[in-house]
Amino acid sequence: MDFFKDKMVVVTGGSSGIGLAMARQLHEHGAHLTLVARTEEALAAARDEVQALPGDGEVHNVALDVSDREAVFEKLAALPSEHKVRVLINNAGVTMPGTFLDIDPDEFRRQMDINFFGAVWCTRALLPEILDGGPDGNVTFMSSLIGLMGVFGHSAYSASKFALKGLAESLRCELKPKGIGVTVCYPPDTDTPQHEFEKQHMPPETAAIGGNAKCLSADLVAQKTLAGIARGCFDVLPDGSSKFAATMNRLFPGIVRSTFDSDVRKAQGA
Repeated sequence: MDFFKDKMVVVTGGSSGIGLAMARQLHEHGAHLTLVARTEEALAAARDEVQALPGDGEVHNVALDVSDREAVFEKLAALPSEHKVRVLINNAGVTMPGTFLDIDPDEFRRQMDINFFGAVWCTRALLPEILDGGPDGNVTFMSSLIGLMGVFGHSAYSASKFALKGLAESLRCELKPKGIGVTVCYPPDTDTPQHEFEKQHMPPETAAIGGNAKCLSADLVAQKTLAGIARGCFDVLPDGSSKFAATMNRLFPGIVRSTFDSDVRKAQGA
C-alpha cells in the first residue's frame, strides 16, 4: 500500500493486539511509526519486534495514558521525529463486561475516558499537524461491531464505541473539504490479549450472543483497516459476517433484537 510509504503514522494502543498488528504491517509498507501505549516495557518489546521486520522506516515510542488530556498534549506536541504526522490511528481501548447494575460504576467513566475521550484528545493534539501537511492525511477510529448494536453485558463499552461513530461522522464532514480522510472500523470479536481478558469476566448471556460469531485474527483486522484507509473508505467492516450483522441491524433491527433476546433466554435457562 503506497499510501503509507514515508508517512508518519501514530498508532495508539500500539504495543499489542490490533495496534501491534497494524504497526508490523505499516512498517513493511514503508511508514514511519510512533507507537503509543501506557507501559514502557511493552512498547520497547513492540518496537523491537517491528524493527526486526523488513522495512527502513523510523519506529518511535511514546509512553502515555491517552485519557490524561494534559499529558497527551504535552507528549504528542514533542514527538521524537522530524517527520510530520500524516495519519493517526486511534486504537487504544479497554473493556470490562458486566450487567448494568453489577459492573463497577467507575467502569463507565474509565471506558469513556480511554475509548472515547482518549481519541478526542489525541485527535485534537495531532489534527493541526495533519492539516498542516496538506491533503492525503487520515484520522482513524477503532470502534467495534457493538458500536453499531448494543448487546447484553456491554453497556459501558458499547456506549463508548457508539460515541466514536458519532465523532467520526461529524469529523468526516469537517475534514472532507480539506482532503483529510476519516475512517472508522467496526471489528467483531478479535483474537487479542484484551479479548482473552474479556472472556474471563463475560456474563454467560454475553457469551451466548457471541457464541456463533467467528473470532478474527488481529492481523486480518489490521490488514482490512489499513486497506480501507488507503482506499479512502469511511466505514470498514473487516469480514463478511460483520458486514452481514451490520446490514441486518440497519435494515431489520427487530429481528436482530429478537435473536439476541432468544440467546439470553437460553443462557438463563428460560
